[in-house]
Amino acid sequence: MCRAFLVATLLCIAAPMAFAQDPVKVDSKHYSVLLDNDQVRVLKIKYSPHEKSVMHDHPDAVAVFINNSSAKFTLPDGTSTPSESKAGEVRFTSAGKHQPENVGDKPFEVVLVELKGKPASKTNITIDPVAVDPEHHKVEIENDRVRVLRVNFKPHEKLKEHEHPNAVAVFLTDTNSKFTLADGKTREGSGKRGEATWAAGEKHVVENRSNKPAEVILIELK
Repeated sequence: MCRAFLVATLLCIAAPMAFAQDPVKVDSKHYSVLLDNDQVRVLKIKYSPHEKSVMHDHPDAVAVFINNSSAKFTLPDGTSTPSESKAGEVRFTSAGKHQPENVGDKPFEVVLVELKGKPASKTNITIDPVAVDPEHHKVEIENDRVRVLRVNFKPHEKLKEHEHPNAVAVFLTDTNSKFTLADGKTREGSGKRGEATWAAGEKHVVENRSNKPAEVILIELK
């Protein structure tokens, strides 16, 4: 009896893992990996008008909407929820299972930053960009997992020196930037609208080298 109970218990524990549906595996048409490390997995999600996915799972995540869209999310119990999104909108989404459908007449495009385990050590930020440069850094979301900033640059504008922990940058516009680090070294950084990149924690000054405004969503990890 004890052995049978143990087997049943192990099966119950294993069941959620066995039936977990990774969207990249079960729906590679609509889900691709932009980057993957020990802290995040970043997905590019693209649906043509009126396309539907299959039921799948996500962990806690931050969704960055690249364009205006209309969607419907069907849950495992059969209920569904409509979702209207604007280009540049950001949402924190809790872990769960759903089946998305693009119910609009335009493409549905999202960058999803899936959160893994918390970092091994917390970065000590001494120059908070929101405190020293609130004109260019606005807090969109903050909870125990992330702080999400909206960063705006005018053409050829240079921001004040500030610091970030490890983060993911999602580009809402094409960008061409110059980063000057605390030791005086410089590097170039660029991105295309709808792309994402890993941004390791550091102190820097950022300059927009483009003739156009730039807008970036920065998901800082806690």
